[in-house]
Amino acid sequence: MRQENLQQLVLGVILLITLSGCDTSRQSAPSSLSDNDHFMALWSTYTNCLRSEDLDTKRADAQRLIRAVHTIVSAEDPIPIESHEPFHVVPSVRLSIDPRDMAAACALHAGQVAREMGHLYMAREMFRLVVIHFPQPRYQYYAAQARRGLEHLDAISRAALSGLIL
Repeated sequence: MRQENLQQLVLGVILLITLSGCDTSRQSAPSSLSDNDHFMALWSTYTNCLRSEDLDTKRADAQRLIRAVHTIVSAEDPIPIESHEPFHVVPSVRLSIDPRDMAAACALHAGQVAREMGHLYMAREMFRLVVIHFPQPRYQYYAAQARRGLEHLDAISRAALSGLIL
């Protein structure tokens, strides 16, 4: 009788473990849906940044994306630690979309458009955002382009000052 109770107890525990495992898998589906919704909102903001003709909208979208990527904690794709090895300045090819890439590209684009439109203060702000928030080697292409934009703005400022002095 005692051995029969022990077998029933073991069978009950196995059944409970099995049922709790099934229940856990059902709970993870809404979380992935939420992640998808979050990503789609980021994608919408990114495409709005590229398509909008309003400079203030581009600026707001860039700032929104940068804030969003700072809240993303990804254990699957950590940002690599900076190394002292040479790194080629070319856009990287990936099979998935990185929200950090979207934020850097949007801010860089906003800076370039602001510069072209003569809004030099806003251009400088957007280029600095890229340099400050994306120093990792993985985003070096964007940072290098932003540094070039800042150098161009500095040259414009120096030329304007020398014209005032003469």
